[in-house]
Amino acid sequence: MTDPAAPLSTDLFARRYGETLLARAAPLFEQAALNARQAGLDAVVHTAGSPPELCLEVRGMEQSYASHYRIEADTARQCVHHVLYFVADGTTQTLDGGLDSINAMVIDTQLAGLFREGFGLTLPTVAARHPAGFW
Repeated sequence: MTDPAAPLSTDLFARRYGETLLARAAPLFEQAALNARQAGLDAVVHTAGSPPELCLEVRGMEQSYASHYRIEADTARQCVHHVLYFVADGTTQTLDGGLDSINAMVIDTQLAGLFREGFGLTLPTVAARHPAGFW
């Protein structure tokens, strides 16, 4: 039996991170982008790098720069960074966690914050997954 607290090899961590990111986070990001476009915002989801980072960029039609929610891996520390950037005031919020932080509850909370603080918007699909009073 292996020690659950023992660090993974860098390759194994990167592989598990990439698999988890694409399986759990990418569908939620795509759904949020669709909701944003339905609300009249410009939204795009993209990946880059190795290990990949996943990014949802959102902007109002009158904005030249985008606010974003990015999930990236820190393979040296074997952690995951959830990064929110708000173009309106130039602020960044970062939440660090383990691989298990790539889950619907954490992602929904970050998405809700991005849209609420950045655009004064509640995403219907995020609100539907959580009971009244959750936020």
